[in-house]
Amino acid sequence: MNLSHDFEDSLRKDVREALAELLAEIKEGNTYPEYMSVDETADYVNVSRSTIDKWIKNRGLPTITVGGTTRIRRIELDDYLQSFRSNK
Repeated sequence: MNLSHDFEDSLRKDVREALAELLAEIKEGNTYPEYMSVDETADYVNVSRSTIDKWIKNRGLPTITVGGTTRIRRIELDDYLQSFRSNK
């Protein structure tokens, strides 16, 4: 397989960035899965499970339910929390 020099450089850069991000997450102890259970979500944001249940039911926290199991996508949770950030 013959790749162009620019493509190869771009690919190397992307891999380095992904590895650096992964290593930073591991160093910080942030090894939560992309799709978390309700309990993992509560642990991730350091609140009770009942708080997460309220956020789902009353505040519109996005969820995915497959086969009766509710999952919350980590990036969507982060975006959800950011939406409540005040800019004081």
